[in-house]
Amino acid sequence: MATRGEILRNVLNSLQTMQVTVTELFTFVLVHRQFNAPGDILYQDIIANARVFLSALYHNPATMDSTFTWTQELTRTRLAKTVSNMARTSEDLCFGAASADPEQVYEFRLEDMAWDLQLRAPDVWNLVVSLLGGFDRSETQAPAAQQPGAIGNTADDPDDNEYWGGDDSLDLGTGGAGTDGTSADVPRDRVTDRRNLLVHIKSVVIISILLHNNNQRCNALQSVIGIFLHSCGAPEKLIKVLSRSGLSISLPSIHRAVQSLALHSAETVETLGQSLLASYAFDNLDTKLPTGSVPTIDGVSDGLIHITTGTVFRLNHGVVLEDLRCSDLLWNRSPSNPLAADPRPYDSEATVAHLLGLHPEPEYAADALSRRGRFRAWFAIEALCKYGPPHFTDLRGGLREPETVEKIPVKKLYQTPLRAMDISLSTVSGNLEALGAMLAQGGVGDPRENPLAPNHAIRDLSEYVTIIHGDLGTVEKVDIAMRRRKQERTPYNRLQHVVMVPGLFHLKMASADAIWRMLVLPDDARIDHGSFNKLIGQLRPDDSSRLISNSKFRERHDLINHIGTLLLLDAWQVEVQRRWGFDTLEEWAESKPAVADVEDTARSLIQGHVEGAGQNMWAVQEKFAGQRDKVKENTMRTLNYLLLYEELSFAMNAGDIGRMETLLVSWISIFRAVGKHKYATYMLRFMHALHLVYPEGLRRAIRYNMLVNPTGKPHAFRAVDWLVELLNLYIKIIYGGDGSNYTKERILIESILVLVFRSSHANVERNFRIPGLTNKHAEKNMRATFTDILDGYLKKYGPNKYNAGRGTSYTIPNRIERGSEIFTTDWLVKGGEGIRTAAAVAADPLVPDDDLLEEITVEDLSTDDFL
Repeated sequence: MATRGEILRNVLNSLQTMQVTVTELFTFVLVHRQFNAPGDILYQDIIANARVFLSALYHNPATMDSTFTWTQELTRTRLAKTVSNMARTSEDLCFGAASADPEQVYEFRLEDMAWDLQLRAPDVWNLVVSLLGGFDRSETQAPAAQQPGAIGNTADDPDDNEYWGGDDSLDLGTGGAGTDGTSADVPRDRVTDRRNLLVHIKSVVIISILLHNNNQRCNALQSVIGIFLHSCGAPEKLIKVLSRSGLSISLPSIHRAVQSLALHSAETVETLGQSLLASYAFDNLDTKLPTGSVPTIDGVSDGLIHITTGTVFRLNHGVVLEDLRCSDLLWNRSPSNPLAADPRPYDSEATVAHLLGLHPEPEYAADALSRRGRFRAWFAIEALCKYGPPHFTDLRGGLREPETVEKIPVKKLYQTPLRAMDISLSTVSGNLEALGAMLAQGGVGDPRENPLAPNHAIRDLSEYVTIIHGDLGTVEKVDIAMRRRKQERTPYNRLQHVVMVPGLFHLKMASADAIWRMLVLPDDARIDHGSFNKLIGQLRPDDSSRLISNSKFRERHDLINHIGTLLLLDAWQVEVQRRWGFDTLEEWAESKPAVADVEDTARSLIQGHVEGAGQNMWAVQEKFAGQRDKVKENTMRTLNYLLLYEELSFAMNAGDIGRMETLLVSWISIFRAVGKHKYATYMLRFMHALHLVYPEGLRRAIRYNMLVNPTGKPHAFRAVDWLVELLNLYIKIIYGGDGSNYTKERILIESILVLVFRSSHANVERNFRIPGLTNKHAEKNMRATFTDILDGYLKKYGPNKYNAGRGTSYTIPNRIERGSEIFTTDWLVKGGEGIRTAAAVAADPLVPDDDLLEEITVEDLSTDDFL
C-alpha cells in the first residue's frame, strides 16, 4: 500500500503533467466557488487550515518577504478604514467647542471610552495594546510568569513605585481588581496590573489621536485636556505644542469652549433661579493683580481689585413654593411698616427666653449628666480612644455618637456659581447693586419695574421671598439698606423679598476668636504654667509667639482641639487614679476595663473637672474658701469654653441644627462679654426673626438649608458662607489664571466656571490615575506628642489635680455670666448697635470689636472630599 508521501508526490506529478498550478487550484475553489459543497474535502480543508497555509508561506525563506508585505498592506488598509469609519460615525466622541456643555466635562470617563473603543474597533485596540507591550487578560499565560526582563516590567523601577504611591484602587475597566491588587477569582500580580493599567490609558490616548486626525470633530479627550490646561493656567506655548501633538484642541477652540461653557452655565443659573426654590450667597473678593503696579497717566495702581462673587443652590429637604410665598406676611409683621397689622419688633429678652426653651431635654437624675454633659463625656472618651493607650482604640468602633437634637437629613448639595460682579461690597449701595445683579442672573425680579416696557422674561418675585446668605458685614449693610428703603412704593424696591441669613462659618471663626480673647490675649494669662498660652508653647515651641498674637483660623481651630484633648487626657489620669488606683492610663489599660467602667469614669470626669456640667464654680469657691485651688478652677473654666467650641464644631459638621441652636445663648453671651458686640446683636436679631417673625414654612426652609452637604456623606455638612469662601479660594489661587493672564476680565468671565474647572481637574486625576493631588488636610498623629507632654509638663504642674491653696496670676473670668449681666443691665440696644454705660466700661474694659481675621487661607478651609 502506497504511503501518504507517495500519494502526494503522485498528485504533484499529475498537476505538473497537466500544467495546473496551486494558484489556479486555490482560485478555482475559493474565488470561482467550485467544489464548495459540504462534502468536498478540499474546500473544507482549506477553511480549517488557512492559518497553516499562511504560516507556511511566511516561514518559507522564498515567500517570507512577499507574504509579510502583502499582510502588512492588507492590515494597514483594513485598520485605517476601521479608524476612518469610527471617526466618521462616533458622534459621542465629538465635543463641539462652540457648543460645549458643562455636562460633557462632568460626565467624561476614560474607562467608558476605553470600553467603547474595544467594542467598536477590537482589532485597532488589540494592535495598540500589543505595540505598547500589554497583554490580553484572556491569555493563558499568567502575568507573574513573564520573565524579569520582559518589556514593560516595572517591578524594580523606583520612579514607578513613587508614581503609584498611595493609589490603592486599581480598576482596569475589565472587571476591576480589588484594593489589594487581586481579582475575585485569580491572584493578580500588582506590578503587572499597574503596568497594564498604564497601557490601557496610553491606548485610549493613542487611538484618540488617530480618531482626531481623521476627523477634527472627534475630539472628546482633546477637549477635556484643553479645558484642563486652560484652568491650570498653562502657558500658551505649551498648549500649542500639545495641540500640534494631537493631545489638545487648539487655543482658539479652547477659548470658544470656555465661552460656550460660560453661556450654558449662565442658563443653568437662570433655570435654577426662576424655579424660585433657590437660595443665594455672596461675598467680597479682594485680590491683587500682578500687573497692577504699571503706572499710567491716571496714576499708579496697586493692582488691588474688589469684586463680588456668589453662588446659587437648590433648596433641599422638601421646601415648596408655598413656604416662600410670604412676602406680604413679613411686611405686615415688619416694624418698618407704619401700616403693619401685626408688627413684631425686636425683643431680645423674649428671643433669649424662646431659645432657652426651644429644645427642652427630658428630665434626668440628679447624679446624671445633662445633654451637654453627655456630649462632653462622649468627647472625653473619643479623646481617650484616639490618643490614649492602644487598648482603648478598639472601643472607638463601638462608641455611640451623641444623641441628635434636630438633625438635617443627609442630601447632596446642588449648586452652581454665579458670574462674578465688578462691584465692591464696602458700601451699602454696593450691596444693593450686588443683590440686584445676583437676582438678574437668576432671571427673577420685578418684571414691571418699567411699566412702559414690562419684561416678561423675568420671574416675578413680588409675592415670594428669597433667602440670601452673607457674612456679618453683608448682613449689616443689607439691614441698613432695608431700613432706608422702607418708604419705597413697590415690594421689590422695598427689598421685601430679601431674607438675610448670617453665615455660620463666620460664627465659628468668631467663636475661635472669642476664645483667644478670653484665654490668650490678656497679658496676665501668659504667666501661669497650666494656662492655654503655656500649652501652646509646649505644642508649638518654635512658633508660639506668632500663634499667640497673629494666628490664622485653622491654627486656632487645631490648637483648641489639641489643648482641650491634652487637658482631658490629664483629667483622665487624675480620675483613674482617684477611682481605680492606677498611676497611669497604661496601667489601667492593661487591666482591660469594661466599656461600662470607661463610660462611668467619663461621667465622673466631666462632673468633677469641667465647669457647667454638674460643677458650680461659685459653690466650689464657697466650699473651699481659704483652700481654693485657682489653677484647677482655671482649668475647669478653660475646658468649659473649649468644649463649647468643640460642640459647636461637631453640631455644624453633623448637621445637627437643633444642637447648634442650644449653644447660641452661651456664645452670644460670650460675644457680648469679650467685645464682639455686632456678632452678639445680629445673631440675636436673626434668631428673633427666625423664630418669632417668620412663618413655619420659611423657618424650616432656612434652618434646614443653613448647613449644606457638598458630598452627600454623613458628618460632611458645611456652612453656606464656607462654600463661598472656598469658591473665592479657587478663583484667587487655582482657576483665576496666572501671571499676565490673571486679570479682572478673566475672573469676571470665568468665575461662573469654577466648578466646571474643578470637575475637569477631578476627571484628569481620576482618569489618568494621578494620586495625591488633593486639598485634604492630612491629620497628624499627635499621640506621641501628647504622651510626652502628659508625662512631662502636665505631670509636673497638674492642672487637673486639686492642690489646696494654689494661686494664679490670672483668674479666667466667667464670660458667659458676664455677658448675661451686660445683656440684662448694661446694654441699651438701638437699631442693631450696642451702647455700654460708663459704669460698665470702668468695671470691665473690653477688647474692641474688629474684623475677624485679615484673610482666609487654604489651611483655613478643610476641603476633605469636596466635589
